[in-house]
Amino acid sequence: MGCRENDWPTARQRGLSVCLSLTLWLMAPAWAQTYRWVDERGRVHYSDTRPPLAIEQVVIDKQGRVLRQIPRSGAQMRQSADEGARVRETARERQDRALLSTYVHEGEIDLARDRALAQEQAKQDSLQAMLQQARARLAQINTEAAEHEKAGRRIPDALRQSRSQTEREIIRLSDMLRRSVAAMTQTEARYAAYKQRFRELKGLDVEPPATLGGTPAVGNAMP
Repeated sequence: MGCRENDWPTARQRGLSVCLSLTLWLMAPAWAQTYRWVDERGRVHYSDTRPPLAIEQVVIDKQGRVLRQIPRSGAQMRQSADEGARVRETARERQDRALLSTYVHEGEIDLARDRALAQEQAKQDSLQAMLQQARARLAQINTEAAEHEKAGRRIPDALRQSRSQTEREIIRLSDMLRRSVAAMTQTEARYAAYKQRFRELKGLDVEPPATLGGTPAVGNAMP
């Protein structure tokens, strides 16, 4: 069946259609772009609008592919560094207030340190006892296993399983003991740093700081 003349779009209509299609085609990449950025607290954000310029940005498409990166300028990096310094200074002031509100005199810091060390020492004594028992148990298991092998018998599965479990227990207890010893060293250094800062805030003579691996250890919170 033929088409009437009115069924055909006019030249104006065809032109508008072509312009609209071209506009949509040019805008499509912009619609597909998403900004991925990280704030000052390290949290990752996704947005279809451009984030603050002080934040390092990555433009991605809908499939998560990186289209381009927007590096920070020197001024933005200095601004970020200044913000970081203010955050650290605020945290230090908060720690100082906590230190002065927790302890009245430096002798209390020594008492708190001794209590913490005593608790860690008690944990180590318990771990040492359990480790000694596990090693004795493993020695007995190995003796029984050797007797089976000497007699030409197959080592029972239950004995094999018991030996495997005991070996894992020894490894676990040994690891816990190593961590406890390290924690005791860190506790001593942490309280030494507390005491040094306390004397600084009180205007007292400052003692040489205790160090852990050459670096003073300062805790983030009072015990």
